[in-house]
Amino acid sequence: MQHATGSRDTKAAIHQAALDLFSAQGYEKTSLREIAEQVGITKASLYYHYSSKQDLLRVIIGTFVDDVRQVMERSAGLEWSPEAVRELLGAYLDVIIKHRATGPTLMRDIGAVLAAIDEDLEGLIATSRAFQLWLAGPNPTVPDRLRAAAAIEAASAALSANLQAGEFTDAEIHATLLDATTALLARRND
Repeated sequence: MQHATGSRDTKAAIHQAALDLFSAQGYEKTSLREIAEQVGITKASLYYHYSSKQDLLRVIIGTFVDDVRQVMERSAGLEWSPEAVRELLGAYLDVIIKHRATGPTLMRDIGAVLAAIDEDLEGLIATSRAFQLWLAGPNPTVPDRLRAAAAIEAASAALSANLQAGEFTDAEIHATLLDATTALLARRND
């Protein structure tokens, strides 16, 4: 059992070091040697866990993508209501906030990120579009669909806001962005 825990701890340390370095200097400029040195392991030990830098990025991004997809897929077959919208947006924000350390890598190295999720990209886009359409409400107009897309973009602010530790709590981020996203979705009377 000790080895399994050690292996999990090493993988977590590798993930964190990779995210730190990818965020600071970019995916392309980061070497596996630098990641291994930051973790305090050899490059050979890193290869024991990941076959390549692309494999490591795929796992890091894949965890985020899987969590986001799970929330978005919950809308399928769910009856639309303002309460259901608020609940799913809250769950979506929880995922974004949980993975916000991934944000700089997502924003900085979009080409590498897209390559890492290439085989999954079309499915992710389809799931995202279905989620946005559900958020737009029953019989959505074009403005309703635009507001839904804007709400998803607003939720992504947690990834790109560059908030420093202690500057804002997760609960404050969640409350602020939930208010913003639900306000964006409010239907206007013409």
